Amino acid sequence: MMRNGKLLFNYLMVFWGLWFPVHAANFSLNSGTEEITVNTFNASQPDTHKPLLIWFTEGYAERNTFKHLIQRLNDEGYDIWQIDLLESYFIERTPTNIRQLKGDGVAAVLSHAQQQKRPFVPISSGRMSLVLLRGIRLWQLADTPSDGYGQMQQTVLFFPNLYNAPEKAGDAPKFFPIVSASSLPITVVQPSEGTFQWKLPELVNALNVHNSQVTLVSVPKVRDWYFLSRDATEIEKRASEKLVTDLGQWLSISQPNANRRFAPEKQLALAQVTERKKGLIAIEARPASDFSLKDINGETLMFSEKRGKVILLNFWASWCPPCVKEIPSMNRLAESFDAEKFEIVSVNFKESPQSIRDFLKQVQVDFPVLIDQDGKTSAEYEIFSFPSSFLIDANGQIRYSVNAAIEWDDEQIKQQIQALIQQNP
Repeated sequence: MMRNGKLLFNYLMVFWGLWFPVHAANFSLNSGTEEITVNTFNASQPDTHKPLLIWFTEGYAERNTFKHLIQRLNDEGYDIWQIDLLESYFIERTPTNIRQLKGDGVAAVLSHAQQQKRPFVPISSGRMSLVLLRGIRLWQLADTPSDGYGQMQQTVLFFPNLYNAPEKAGDAPKFFPIVSASSLPITVVQPSEGTFQWKLPELVNALNVHNSQVTLVSVPKVRDWYFLSRDATEIEKRASEKLVTDLGQWLSISQPNANRRFAPEKQLALAQVTERKKGLIAIEARPASDFSLKDINGETLMFSEKRGKVILLNFWASWCPPCVKEIPSMNRLAESFDAEKFEIVSVNFKESPQSIRDFLKQVQVDFPVLIDQDGKTSAEYEIFSFPSSFLIDANGQIRYSVNAAIEWDDEQIKQQIQALIQQNP
């Protein structure tokens, strides 16, 4: 009777989506003066042909979507170590703090993994990929594993953000020095609808400087963070379900070539993490790039046709909470000026017209919404994060930029817009 009751309980937990991986014996490692906590999840049925996965997370380990992924990887035969460095260090979870991590915690984990005498695969995503590359280099230089990678079968980066944040919107982002200093077997998984899709050639060139073996994987019709999203599309849900089997295929095709040796740069150039400027920032005037995009109704707009009035050009996405938060203040701003002299034009990043139409049923937007379906216009304007905005004068010159959400109907901002209008009465 107890056995049947236990089976029924397990069934109900699976049915209600509550069946998550169970921790094995977690352990800690010393990294200088810090202690790193390693959370372990053992395979349901161990498979000696599967490598150990070492996943450096960025604050999403408690999400149900991630727990579900870990469970499916365990069911596929993978043992997993999960590490949250910021949590181990008791550091506030900010983009700047992540970018400042030196990677010694990663190196300590990889050194311990090498001692297990089994293949392992470090994994990370987003900004944490930067810290992973730094840590791998430190481990390579300190432990000198055979051929430069030892038991490390591969490194997997999901939609990596390896850039030093630009100081202001419109500045071209630059890679941190670790990218070109790295030398390792690496697989980059980039969603086709991701922010840095058009930056992949730059990334490959940088990684090739010191002879990394780079494998690129494109996941079609999904956004960054697709397997962690709480509002995933049906396509993203299917891609998430396939990730477990896809990972096995990616690892099998990206094995280091025979006789390949990896040697990272020994002297790593120093780079200060950029502090992004806030608010409306005056910039040296430069021409706004022209573009032609369709709105949600399929009507084409040529941006140069707006010449002759001051324009607020706003790049945004409906999945970006700060983008949505600033829309009411933009509506109020538009009402404050003569439509013949000032207009707001928004460019949505890679969402379908139907999804935006659905969004507009819930959120009032009193200005045109254009669709940057392939992301090329956003790339032309060097959009690094959302929202990003530009104030463009009547002569088509970019005069101000904003790299975050703001209250657009602030009196000081309205005065600056009025000053631009008066320059071309």
